Amino acid sequence: METFQKLLYEEELIGYTNYLKQVRFDNKLSALSKKYKGKRILIYGNGVLFNAICSNYDLRQYLDVCAISDLRYEKNPKEEYLGFKTIKPSCIKMTDAEVILVTTVNPTEIKNFLIKNNFVNKGTKIEPFLQKLLFDKVEIIKNKLHSAINYFHKTKNIVNSIKFFIFLSATEYNTKNNYLNVIQKLRNNKNKKIRVAFICEENPKWGYQSIYDAMKNDDNFEILPIINYPIITYRRQEFLQGKNISFFKSLGIDSLDGFDYKKNQYKHIEDFKPDIVFYQQPWYIKHFERPEFVSKYALTCIISYGFTSIDTQSWGSEDIRKLSGNMWKMFAESDYHNKFYQKAAQLKHKDILLTKGYPKLDFYKTPIEKKYERLWKDEGKEVTHRIIWAPHHSIEKYGFEMSNFKEQYLYFLNLAKNHLEYNFIVKPHPSLRYKCISEKFMTAEEYDAYIDEWNSLDNASVYTDGNYFDIFKTSDVLITDSSSFLAEYFYSGKPIIFFKSANRAGFNEFGLKLINGFYIPAKKEETEDLLHKLLIEKRDPLKNLREQIIQKEFYYPKNGVGQEIVKYLKKELGR
Repeated sequence: METFQKLLYEEELIGYTNYLKQVRFDNKLSALSKKYKGKRILIYGNGVLFNAICSNYDLRQYLDVCAISDLRYEKNPKEEYLGFKTIKPSCIKMTDAEVILVTTVNPTEIKNFLIKNNFVNKGTKIEPFLQKLLFDKVEIIKNKLHSAINYFHKTKNIVNSIKFFIFLSATEYNTKNNYLNVIQKLRNNKNKKIRVAFICEENPKWGYQSIYDAMKNDDNFEILPIINYPIITYRRQEFLQGKNISFFKSLGIDSLDGFDYKKNQYKHIEDFKPDIVFYQQPWYIKHFERPEFVSKYALTCIISYGFTSIDTQSWGSEDIRKLSGNMWKMFAESDYHNKFYQKAAQLKHKDILLTKGYPKLDFYKTPIEKKYERLWKDEGKEVTHRIIWAPHHSIEKYGFEMSNFKEQYLYFLNLAKNHLEYNFIVKPHPSLRYKCISEKFMTAEEYDAYIDEWNSLDNASVYTDGNYFDIFKTSDVLITDSSSFLAEYFYSGKPIIFFKSANRAGFNEFGLKLINGFYIPAKKEETEDLLHKLLIEKRDPLKNLREQIIQKEFYYPKNGVGQEIVKYLKKELGR
């Protein structure tokens, strides 16, 4: 894993170094030097971009930098970094900084974070380090005009040509033209099968099974082996390539490692010659595998791996919005979500969003595999009551703050030990182990021992892989503080015990509809009484309300989501 991390870091450093040259960063520094002459500067964000800047430019020649700051110093304080004095975000007020320059891909979110938590003095300017200067703006207009002329030449659609000029970035407009070329190529060669690549980083997030199955049974498509890329966050060490490949093998699906161990480098998506690429998630995508580059040879698609229920303020970053805006198509879970992504990902007027449903819901129409029944450890028991406990990962401060794991992890373990009439499956979020370790709440050994203790019980198992819907289908109730599971499980019609937290990320309009169908304890100790009422006494007063919400609020096409999306792709490509 250290090799992956080092290689990823070096790739990113080279990528940012080239980017700085491309945007003429030396000119930007000269302009910033004049703009902030006599001002005390604090630089926020000490990641790879900051490292690339410091590796290639002497900031002290241009700016009076009094300190640098980053969220990681809250947990791991240090005196200096790259020769600059470091300071925790919570101590920024104590500096004499007059301007904060943000060196991250999401400066707007950082500005909101600093203001929301009262970390800066009133009146302190917070601005991006990479600012658009006059020559940048002129270049952008020239590029957009060039793209608009190309688009009109290809489509003869004056309305879209003007609309895209107004609402798209120069890169997004260029990407639109790339997709037109790919579509035309595929339409002109109807005898050639459409080659489809699915990208996977973490198999628990695998959500394309019904699309994969529909394409496998259609002669118009050639499905490439699932491309498993190493985790590109530098962080999550529990999901290695072998684990993903074993998971897909258990489903009878061919997959391959996205890392070439002989050459010690990543395999590029382009090397597989796909016509369509499905991304698993809209973040941590390597530079040349981003849709604006892939658009030169393939159509790009994405569906949220989670059924989105959080509000627009909590969803995504500026980088995710840029990535979403360069997709060919993004398929929304419902009309609620279509409107949500229009705002959250700034996709209105970009002709990217389509409401087609949530593919994971197709699992509710498939037979239950016996191996999932065996996970319950209740074979031969006369009476059994099946409970899923699914704790979220967000135990850290200043994040989503959904998780109650710190307060609940021993309570639920003891609940299982003391109630042998219940059977438990624990389904932790894929990032929970990493968060417990990085937040120093548990060591790796302590977390693994905790999981082992659950597995050692006669009435409990822990499941961490994908394709968990057979567990949903065979359960009686879900207990969670998560987000996506709330909607995914809700569709089953079964009861949900939901735990709030004080600073939890807010719900979007769809999530607010679902809340009415949850059982929400005021404290964890109320869980026993709720379970007794729901499972032993068989009293579920919210059942009819949940069924009404399912019928009214969820979108599910007649033939299934996977079939619906494949039908759309075939129509677009003239098949």
